[in-house]
Amino acid sequence: MDDMTKFILMMMLEIPAIILSIVIFVHFARNRQARSKLKNHGWIVLLIVNFFQLILDIPMPMSYFRLSTVWPPSNTYCVWWTWYEFSINTVGLFLMAWICLERHILIFRPHAMLEAPWKKWIFHIIPIILCLIWTPIFYFIIIVISPHCTNVWDFNVLLCNIPCYYSVKALAQFDFILNLLFPIMMIMFANLTLVIRVIYQKISRKQVIHWQRHRKMVLQLWIVSSLYMGFWLPITITEFIQFTAMPSFMIDQLEIMEFVVYFIPLLLPIICLSTLPELVKKIMDVIPRRQTNVIGVVVLNR
Repeated sequence: MDDMTKFILMMMLEIPAIILSIVIFVHFARNRQARSKLKNHGWIVLLIVNFFQLILDIPMPMSYFRLSTVWPPSNTYCVWWTWYEFSINTVGLFLMAWICLERHILIFRPHAMLEAPWKKWIFHIIPIILCLIWTPIFYFIIIVISPHCTNVWDFNVLLCNIPCYYSVKALAQFDFILNLLFPIMMIMFANLTLVIRVIYQKISRKQVIHWQRHRKMVLQLWIVSSLYMGFWLPITITEFIQFTAMPSFMIDQLEIMEFVVYFIPLLLPIICLSTLPELVKKIMDVIPRRQTNVIGVVVLNR
């Protein structure tokens, strides 16, 4: 796939993604009941992070694919681009992982967050804050400050080439395991155990859980988390094999795997909209429908 084709694909999804994000934000801003529910807080934060990725991060690779070179060609720009893209990608991963884990609490222990204010902070607010600040601080240290090495940027390569900390094997492996492999495994583990718990509850026929109330929550989680697993899992498995066994494994396909990750922020608003049927109905009511001419049959009584 050539660079111009990549640019066109991203452009076709970029504008609708931004518009749908704004529509979803307006929906939550006007719907106080939906905004105040604990189960929606993680999604709102994830969509806000995704929106900043759409308007600040996605235009940078789009510019590269259009020009086939980094513009502006400066070390400062490359540092900013690498730090921001690495940070916001992993922030989204950790937020998704936490949302998956939090669903177990909201479904099976819903009162755990409401019994005392300090429990709400521990099980709801603090984890979201940690997801937002951990990776920006981590990548600021190893990319911007870069105490272990000196970055050498290439303006003819996407993301200006890899940052120099990749040359420090222990640091690169630590980054891969903690900031990529760990959240992906948490997403998979949380979804798998949720399926098992749902099946167990159904078989045992316990009436403790009101499934009619939580069905939408579970389906929403599976739909959105599938987006992250579908696009992140191939590159995670490939890099794991490269780190552990075969450095040249799937080396020719790695570029396309890295490219498809850009589709996560581009598709996330569409996927989230599909889980909000009441908002979809409002949008369909606003869209003007084409009127068709109705031909009536007139019966004359003689």
